[in-house]
Amino acid sequence: MANLVSPGVQVSVIDESFYTPAEPGTTPMIFVATAQDKANASATGTARGTTKANAGVPFLLTSQRDLSETFGDPLFYTDNNNNPIHGSEINEYGLQAAYSYLGVSNRAFVVRADIDLNELQATATAPAADPADGTYWFDTQISRMGIFEWNGNAATTTGGQTFTMKTPTVITDATKLVGAQATGAPLASVGAIGDYVTVATTTINKTYYKNTSGTWVKVGTDAWQASWPSAVATTSNPTVTGGKTLTINSNTITASGTALADVVSDINGAGIAGVTASAVNSRLNIFSTGVALVIADGTGLAAELGLTAATYNAPALQISAHTSVPEFKTADTAPRPSGSIWFKTTDANLGAKLSVKEWNGTTELWDNKSVPMYANNMSALKGLDSTGGGVNLSVDTYYAQTNVTEGASPEYDFKIFKRVATGSTKITSAIITDQVSAATYTFTMSESTTNSNVMSAAVTVSAVATGAAADAEEIAGQINSAGFTNIVASVDASNRVVIEHNDGGEIRIVDTDGGLTLAGFTPYVDANTGTANLYYVPGTDSSTNPKQFMASNWQVLSYTASDDAPSALSLDGQLWYNSIVDECDIMLHNGTTWVGYQDSSTGFPNSSPNGPLVSATQPTTQSDGSALVNGDLWISTADLENYPVIYQYNGTTLKWVLRDSTDQTTENGVLFSDARYNTSGANSGSAGTIADLAASNYLDPDAPDPALYPKGMLLWNLRRSGFNVKKFVRNSIDVAEDNARNGDESMAAYYPHRWVTESANQSDGSGTFGRKAQRKVVVQALQALMNSNQDIRDNESRIFNLLATPGYPELIGEMVTLNNDRGLTAFVVGDSPMRLASDATGINNWATNVNGAVEDNDNGLVTSDEYLGVFYPSLFTSDNAGNNVVVPASHGILRTIALSDQVSYPWFAPAGTRRGGITNASSAGFINNEGEFKTVALNEGQRDTLYSNKVNPVTFLTGAGLVNFGQKTRAKNASSLDRINVARLVIYLRGQLNKLAKPYIFEPNDKITRDEIKGQADSLMLELVGQRALYDFLVVCDESNNTPSRIDRNELYVDIAIEPVKAVEFIYIPLRLKNTGEIAGL
Repeated sequence: MANLVSPGVQVSVIDESFYTPAEPGTTPMIFVATAQDKANASATGTARGTTKANAGVPFLLTSQRDLSETFGDPLFYTDNNNNPIHGSEINEYGLQAAYSYLGVSNRAFVVRADIDLNELQATATAPAADPADGTYWFDTQISRMGIFEWNGNAATTTGGQTFTMKTPTVITDATKLVGAQATGAPLASVGAIGDYVTVATTTINKTYYKNTSGTWVKVGTDAWQASWPSAVATTSNPTVTGGKTLTINSNTITASGTALADVVSDINGAGIAGVTASAVNSRLNIFSTGVALVIADGTGLAAELGLTAATYNAPALQISAHTSVPEFKTADTAPRPSGSIWFKTTDANLGAKLSVKEWNGTTELWDNKSVPMYANNMSALKGLDSTGGGVNLSVDTYYAQTNVTEGASPEYDFKIFKRVATGSTKITSAIITDQVSAATYTFTMSESTTNSNVMSAAVTVSAVATGAAADAEEIAGQINSAGFTNIVASVDASNRVVIEHNDGGEIRIVDTDGGLTLAGFTPYVDANTGTANLYYVPGTDSSTNPKQFMASNWQVLSYTASDDAPSALSLDGQLWYNSIVDECDIMLHNGTTWVGYQDSSTGFPNSSPNGPLVSATQPTTQSDGSALVNGDLWISTADLENYPVIYQYNGTTLKWVLRDSTDQTTENGVLFSDARYNTSGANSGSAGTIADLAASNYLDPDAPDPALYPKGMLLWNLRRSGFNVKKFVRNSIDVAEDNARNGDESMAAYYPHRWVTESANQSDGSGTFGRKAQRKVVVQALQALMNSNQDIRDNESRIFNLLATPGYPELIGEMVTLNNDRGLTAFVVGDSPMRLASDATGINNWATNVNGAVEDNDNGLVTSDEYLGVFYPSLFTSDNAGNNVVVPASHGILRTIALSDQVSYPWFAPAGTRRGGITNASSAGFINNEGEFKTVALNEGQRDTLYSNKVNPVTFLTGAGLVNFGQKTRAKNASSLDRINVARLVIYLRGQLNKLAKPYIFEPNDKITRDEIKGQADSLMLELVGQRALYDFLVVCDESNNTPSRIDRNELYVDIAIEPVKAVEFIYIPLRLKNTGEIAGL
C-alpha cells in the first residue's frame, strides 16, 4: 500500500475467501461417424461439423438444434420399400444418441471421425469424383432429336399421309464408328435397316439412316435421298413388251426385253443425271438424288409397269419449328415420297428438346440449360434478343445451330453454342508493326442488324498499307469510312486494330487479299492461340481461299455427351463398398508363382468357364451346364455373415471339400490379398471380367510374394473381387519401375492408379466382407481418431466425465486408454453387439471371450476396467424422420445417467425403477439372422448371467417399463470400484480435489498451508457425507505425511480415506410365521 502524503483515507481489499468450484455437471464426449458434407438442419448450407477440415475437432453443443446445425440430422437408411435397415453399418448411431441426450441436457462434446459414410453405400460400379465446377453434359438419355418420318402412301392406307416420330440410338463411343474415328459413320453392325442413329462423338451431332442395303447414310445427303424411291410402280412382276417406251426427264427409255430387270437395266443405262432404278419387292422403284422426276408414258411402257405419268419429287429434309408443318401431302404443291424427314426444332408435340446441363460445384447439382434451335447465329440473335440484336444476352445463354454448314441443301445435324461475352462483339489484331506488306488490301464485311435473321449486304473495304505501324490507323479508318450501322474500328494503346459490333451482333468477313490475316486476325483455337471471338464461317475452313471469318460472341460449347452424368477420376482416398457377391477372382500357387485358376499348364483349365460357382446351394453343374470337374470352386452364400465359405470339388470322391479360410501357411489354405484388377497393367483402369482373369497369369507389382507361400494355396484377389471396401490410391504404381511380380516387365505403359483393399483382414487371416468390411473401415477411422487426437486429451479446456462411442464395442479399449491418458476423469459407457442373441450360452461365451477375440467386438468382450460399464441389449426407438430404428444400449444409458444426475448425484446408481428408466426407447432386444429386431424382456436367469459377467442388463419390468437393471463396472477385482456409483464418485472427487488443491500451488509449504488445504478437504468430505456419498472419511495433512524430505522436494501430501456409500442391490426379507399371540409377547 502506498503511503499517504497528505491527510486522507486509503482502503484496500484483500480477498482471502476460497471455495471449491462446482463441477460443470454431466458432460459426455461422444465419438461419431457420419456422412461428409451433410446439409445443416435449416438447409442453408453445409453442416460445418461434417466437413473434412473439421474431422477430429471436438464441438461443444448445447441443444438439439445446435447439434443439427453442426452435424445435420442423424441419418438412418431404409431399403427400396422404405423398411429400416436395422444394424446398417452406415447408420449414424452416435449422432442420434447425442441428439437424444441433448433433449434432457444442455452440454455435450461431439467429435467426428475422418470418414464419409456416404462412400460406404453399396454400389456395383467403382465410384468416380464429381466433375469440375462448370462442366457441361449433353444428356443423350433424355434429349429428343426431333426426327419425324413421312409416310407418303395414300391416306386410305394405315399411317398414310402422316408423320411418325423416330427415336434414334445415340452413339457417344467412337469404337462404334467406322475406323473407330469420332468423325466416322456408324458401323454396319450397329442397328437394323430403317433405324436412325445420332452420332454425338464430336461437337457436330449428325443423324444417319440405315437404308435397305444396310448402309448408313447421313440424313439430307444425296445418298440419303437415293435411299428412298421417288416413284414406285404398282404392278408386281410385270411382263412388258419389248420396244415399248416411257420418258423420264425427257429421256426416252426403251424396253430391251420383257422382264422388269430389263427395264431397270435400261433406266440405269440411260445416264439420267441423279436418277437410278431398282426392283424392290418385284416392283419398279425409281430414285432421285434431288431432281424431280417427270415421267411420261411414251408408247405404253409406263402403263405396263403400273407407273402413272406425273411429276415425282425427291425425298426432302425440312428443318422448321412445329408451327411450320411441311407440305408433303399428295394434295400439296410439291408432295414428297415416304422417307422424307421433318426435323422439328421446337419441343412442342415431341419435337427436339436438348438436355444440356452444367455442374454446379456449390450445390453439387446439375443445372439445366435452355437450348433452343435456330438456323444460324443471326436467327438466334433475333429469337433471343429481338430488340437488342445481342447486346442484352448474358453469358449463360445457349442455342443449337441446325444444318451447321449453312448449305443450301440442308443436312440433319446440329451444334451447340454458348454466349461467351456480354455487350459488344470485339476482335483484336496482333500489334501492328511492319507485318502488313506495302500494298492495297481489300476485304468485304457484312453485319447483323436488330430483329433480322440475315446479314446485311457485304461492303468492300480497301486499305493501303505501307508496311509500318501506321497501317493500324489505315485499316481502322477505312472500316469506319465504309458506312456500317453497327461496326466500328479503333486502335488501342498497343497499336492493335480493334473491330467491334456495338450491338453484340455478328460480323462476317471475306479476307480477299489476306491483309487482315497479315494483321494477326486468325481464328480462335484456345486461350493461347488465335483471335478471341473470331471463327471460320460455317462451311469453310483453313483451306478455303480467300479466308472467310466471322466475329461472334457465340462459341461452340465444350461438353461431354453421354447417357450417364460425366465424372472425374476418383479422388485420392475415395472409398468404395463393392456390393457384388458373385465376382471372385481366385488364383493358384503353382510352386513358383501365382497363376490364373484356369492356367492351361499348372491350373485347372477345365474348371467352370465363368470362374468360381457362387450360390447358396451346392452346385451340380458348371456355369454352362457342363459336368463338374476336379478343381471346380464353389463359394457358398448361404451365410453372408461368414462369407466366404470356399469349397473345392474332388473329382475322385465326387464331393465338395471345404478350404480353410483361416489357414495361410499350408497348401489347403487361402490367402486374402490384392493381386490385380485386370489382365495387364495397361488395361487396369477398368475391371477385367472374372472369366478373362481366370485364364490370365498377370500380377500387379504389389501382389503378395509367391516365395512366401506353398504350392497349391489359393489367393483370393481382394482388389478385383467384390463384397469388400476398397480405397482409390492415385499413383499407387510407380510406372518408372519394373514389375518384379510379372517377369520384370516395364511398367511405363501401366495405368498408375489402383483400388486398394481398405477393409483389413480379420485377426485369423481370413478376409473381411459384407457389412463387416464396412464396419471394419468405420472402426479403423474411429480408432485412428481416438488414438491420435490431442484435442480430446486436453483435460483443462475440455472437461467431460462420460465417454461413449454408440454402436461400436470395438472402441471400448480405445476409450479406456483415452480415459487413462486423461487421468481417469470420465466413466466409459460401452455397448454390446446388436446381433448378440439373448440365450445364456451366447451371452456367457461373449462376455467371457470364449472365442479368444483380440479386441472387443462381436466375438468377445476383452476389456476390464474400473471406470467402464457395459450394457446389454440394444434398444428400439424412432429416428428424426419417424422411422423405427435399432440403436445401441448407450443411446439410452447416456440419457438415463443425465436424468439420474438431475434428480440426485453422480454417486447415486443410475439404475432401477427410480433413476434407471430408459426414456428414449420403447423396447430392448437384438437383431436376428434375418436382420429383424427381436424384442426380449430379460428373465432373471438371463440377468444373472449378464450380471455375473459384469454386463448390465436393460430390461422391461412390468409396471415400470424399460429400465437399466444393473450398475456393475468391468473391474478386474472385487472392490468398491466394481460398482458404477462408486466409480463415478471417485471421478467426481478426482476433479473436485484437483480444483481444491490447485490454488495452493506455490504457497509456502508450512503448517498454515497444510491446515488450510486440510480444512478445505474436510469441508468437501463433510458435504459428501451429508449428500449420502460417504459413510465416513479421514483427511491427513500434517507432519506425519509431509516429512522433511518431502518438503525439501517441494511436495505436499494430503491423504484421504473414504468409506463410499454402497447401493442396495440385493434385498433379503425372511418372513417368519408365529403362533397366535406369540408376537405380542415379544
